[in-house]
Amino acid sequence: MITSKSNPTVKRVNSLKEKKYRAEYGEYIVEGIKQIREAVAAGQKIVSIYYSPRYRGELTEHERSVPVSDEVFGKLSEEVSPQGILAVLEIPENAPAAPQGNALFLDGISDPGNLGTIIRTANGAGYADIYLKNCTDPYAPKCVRSAMSGLFFVRLHFLSENVYPFLDGIPFICADMGGENVYSFRPPQKFVLVIGNEANGVSEEMRKVCEYTVSIPMRECCESLNAGVSAGILMYHLKYANKIN
Repeated sequence: MITSKSNPTVKRVNSLKEKKYRAEYGEYIVEGIKQIREAVAAGQKIVSIYYSPRYRGELTEHERSVPVSDEVFGKLSEEVSPQGILAVLEIPENAPAAPQGNALFLDGISDPGNLGTIIRTANGAGYADIYLKNCTDPYAPKCVRSAMSGLFFVRLHFLSENVYPFLDGIPFICADMGGENVYSFRPPQKFVLVIGNEANGVSEEMRKVCEYTVSIPMRECCESLNAGVSAGILMYHLKYANKIN
C-alpha cells in the first residue's frame, strides 16, 4: 500500500490534473466505479488503478490495481464525495480520418463542462466521430466527469490546420441563431454539425465552408441557450429528422 503523499507515483498521477503533463505522458485520470468499469469493458488501455480502504469492489483484483491510504487517495481525488477508486488511462491516438457516420465539429468550445456534456450527448445520439479545433482539453478532469464515459465510445480528432480533405464531399451544417428553423429543415442523409464557441459562435472561417445554417426557435425573452444544451437538441433532431418525417 502506498501511504506517502510524496511517493513518486503519487506525484506523477497528481500531475495529470495539468494539461502539460497529460500531453507529456499521454495519460489522464478517470474517477468513480461506474466510469472505470465502463473503461475496462470498452477496452480502454488502463495504465493503473488506485483504490483506498473504503473501496471493496472487484476492481481491486485488476492486474494493475494499487492500494493507497485514505490520505493519499484524498490527494489524488478531485471528487466532493469520492468513491475510493480512480484510474489512469492512456489517451488514444486517433489521426484525423473520415467519419463513419454523421459527425460533430466543435469550433472553439472553451468550457470543459460544456465539452464533456457535448461528448456525452454525442455518444448517446450516435455521433461517433468528433472533430475538435481550438477547443479546451477533453481529458481535463472536469470534462472527463461531465462526459460520463462518453470518451470511451467516441473518436476524437484534433485539428490544427484549416484543410480537412477527409471531410470533402460531406455537407457542413452550421448552428447559428440567424439560421433556418431546425424543425422545418430537412437535413442530408450524411452531414457534419458545427457547434461554435460559447461567446462568439461559429468562426467566420468555418461559416464559409458550411452549406446550411440552422437555429433553434426560442422565445424573444431568451437570448441564447447553453452550448451543451443547443448541441444536444440539434444532434438529436438532425439525426432522427428523416426517420420521423
